Amino acid sequence: MSLGGGERTLSDYLDQIARFEEAGLDTVWCGQLFGTDALTVYALAGASTTRISFGTSILPTYSRHPLLLASQALTTQAATDGRLIVGVGSSHRALVEDVLGVSYQRPAAYLREYLTVLPRLLRGERFAHAGELLRVDTTGVFGRAHVAGADAPPVYVGTMFPLSLKVAGQLADGVITWLVGPNTLVDEVIPIARTAAAEVGRPRPRIVAGIPMAVCAAADVEQHTARVNTFLRRFVALPVYERVLARENATGPADLAAIGDEETMAARLKLFADAGVDEVYGVCFGDDETLLRTAEFLGGLSRD
Repeated sequence: MSLGGGERTLSDYLDQIARFEEAGLDTVWCGQLFGTDALTVYALAGASTTRISFGTSILPTYSRHPLLLASQALTTQAATDGRLIVGVGSSHRALVEDVLGVSYQRPAAYLREYLTVLPRLLRGERFAHAGELLRVDTTGVFGRAHVAGADAPPVYVGTMFPLSLKVAGQLADGVITWLVGPNTLVDEVIPIARTAAAEVGRPRPRIVAGIPMAVCAAADVEQHTARVNTFLRRFVALPVYERVLARENATGPADLAAIGDEETMAARLKLFADAGVDEVYGVCFGDDETLLRTAEFLGGLSRD
């Protein structure tokens, strides 16, 4: 389950995570733009939880040098007793170039270099990398990322682009998608990532799919459907999501969501399990009551 958005305080997020753990969820996921920092939230949540894992979905690669990210991630890994999953990704051209003012040329190539060095940095290795797009040198006195008591967390990649999926399969532990339906997962995402992993002798990457989700009464389905379509209207205007909508025969983002009562939700989630997805996490655009009901439903599935 993803942390709810809106005007929430840090205390609100910590309370949500504690309630998610109580509900039985295995993992909480949190995205990252320029507001509340996901790794900081997770480090604080580590002190008040004992079991739930913490995933980032995603940390944009262009806004954090891999050495800085390794230092932050290892600190959070230590604070959570080894329960962190580091999800990274290239994000989108509009955000990288328009907001950060950074070039978005060759994102798959940059991702490949980033994933070449990040796991080594997380393991505290000393090495020098002078690539076309990225430089790292940890051979000096001050360069190494090291946090006592922190093992290297797994690294996942948030993507749905074929080139980046191949990179993820070759160099990462898992793939995270957002707003991608079963057809796209079966036809493109899963085979590309898993074939790439097999070709280099890596273990099969885990597949995590994030979708809008709301467990609600039949009378409230229309309201939640309209809310999802409104919130994500501009998002699905991006060309890559236009392709997904077409592949899924969807007229809007709500067609890719899971909205309805528990029986309806179970049937919808089964489609993802049958597609080969290892984990589905929900992003709830409803109120806190709907968020908690959805979390309790997912927690019940985890216990089963």
